[in-house]
Amino acid sequence: MRSRFAFGLLAAVLLLAVHPGPADAIPSFSMQTGLQCDACHTATRTTNELGEAYLRNDLRLGNLGAGGKPVVALRGQLAYTSEPDPGGLPKATVDEVEAFIAARVTREVSVAGQFYITDGGRPGSVREAWVQYAPHGTIGGAPLRVTAGSITLPLPVDPETFRQTNEHYAIFDQTVGANPFAFIDARNAVSAALGSPVRGPSVTAVVAQGHDPHSGLPQTGFDRMLQVQQALGGVVLSLYDYRGRRSLGPIDDAFQRHGAGLNVYRGRLAIETLLQTGYDTSPNGDGAGIASSGGFVQLRYQLPHATYALARYDGVADSAGTFSRSLTVGVTHLLARGVRAGVEDVIRHADRTTHTLNLTLGFGASNTRLGSGAY
Repeated sequence: MRSRFAFGLLAAVLLLAVHPGPADAIPSFSMQTGLQCDACHTATRTTNELGEAYLRNDLRLGNLGAGGKPVVALRGQLAYTSEPDPGGLPKATVDEVEAFIAARVTREVSVAGQFYITDGGRPGSVREAWVQYAPHGTIGGAPLRVTAGSITLPLPVDPETFRQTNEHYAIFDQTVGANPFAFIDARNAVSAALGSPVRGPSVTAVVAQGHDPHSGLPQTGFDRMLQVQQALGGVVLSLYDYRGRRSLGPIDDAFQRHGAGLNVYRGRLAIETLLQTGYDTSPNGDGAGIASSGGFVQLRYQLPHATYALARYDGVADSAGTFSRSLTVGVTHLLARGVRAGVEDVIRHADRTTHTLNLTLGFGASNTRLGSGAY
């Protein structure tokens, strides 16, 4: 039954992908800078001056703030959830407060940082802080970008900055056994990307520190990730392979994750899908292996009056007995420049079906001249 559902879903997405229609932009700029889509696009989804400048600059991060200064931004979110917090936090909290800065240092060197003052109602930490070298010119017709520092891994959908729901992506939070590795965490790493992320083929190789933030575990060598992507006319196919090792007991855990994402951006509609499988040889340090799997299907649609509707089906499982399914349905509305409100219902299927109500009020401000520039 599940295989028939997955096949039918992918067939439907592929049909939409090849169906003639105007191609929309994919959120490359948002993933690089943390700014939302309307920083580069008008309400009718055409490209504004900021978006045109980004394209003319070969997708490089420039000083886009007022007067050509570095981009400086602050954003936050107030949140209410009907689900009790395991750590004892109140149901209504200042969920997130974060600062962002990005700047062009030289013609070829850019820097950026994203710093959580509050994260999940608790004191935050540095998420991203990197320097990027993007030489002018190409290699075999493809642009090159080399990035070093604390970086977000190259996934089909950003697990944190570009997430439009209060509910996390289950697959990016998934851990196996006692292995604390999860894709939502930024990594101390060096990456080399060849090709444009918004058109044509591209490939990204990552070498990351074999360590998980806040885990208390020592570093175990280096993790490796390879991601390949094809972007054509608003359709993006992405494949990735991640491998690492953790010392969790007498026997080390050598683990791997394989993922395939197919995203379609057509006018007001975005469809984003991901299927992932994995295997850990010894996630509890005892030599017993565990297979894991999961993914999501997400639909986003822009309604009139700056309103967005979203539905996402998440699922994760492993051979040790972990099994989780949920459906998130929500709406967000831009109340004013830099102010948005959201409501969502998270329907979880386990021993019994439960509903969790999430309410959010997001705010942001920055010194960008064009677009919303305010998340």
